[in-house]
Amino acid sequence: MLPLFRHLGVAAFGKVRPTATRLTRSLIGGAVAGIFGLTAYVALLLALGFYLSAELGAVYAALIVALLTAVCAVIVLMVVQGMNKATERRAEARQRAARSRLPDPMTLQMLAGVPAMMRGRSLLTTAAIAALVFGVAKMQGVGRDDRDD
Repeated sequence: MLPLFRHLGVAAFGKVRPTATRLTRSLIGGAVAGIFGLTAYVALLLALGFYLSAELGAVYAALIVALLTAVCAVIVLMVVQGMNKATERRAEARQRAARSRLPDPMTLQMLAGVPAMMRGRSLLTTAAIAALVFGVAKMQGVGRDDRDD
């Protein structure tokens, strides 16, 4: 029996280890690339500062580099804020769509009483639950044939 479970585990979860390895490699590669990118950014700012300091003086060069960096930061914040708002709007639209698919409040109240009816476990209770489920299914349109033949 154990070999059967082992084979089922490999069949079901066989891609877990390669996926974890790929994810680990991606994270390490992303961290190294981030460090190199940050180093290049700092070197670019230093080169810009040195160039501008030769042309305009050290104080003006520092001010221009600081202003340029601040503008880039504001642009990044605005883009991230816009993306967050778009994500929030999509989540609200999904919630509205999910609420529109819910049954009406009376049906929800009837369904809330099902666990209490299950405690009796009699044949009459089973029939009442079956009738309730049938009614809810029909209200949702299950079994309705809207095709034009």
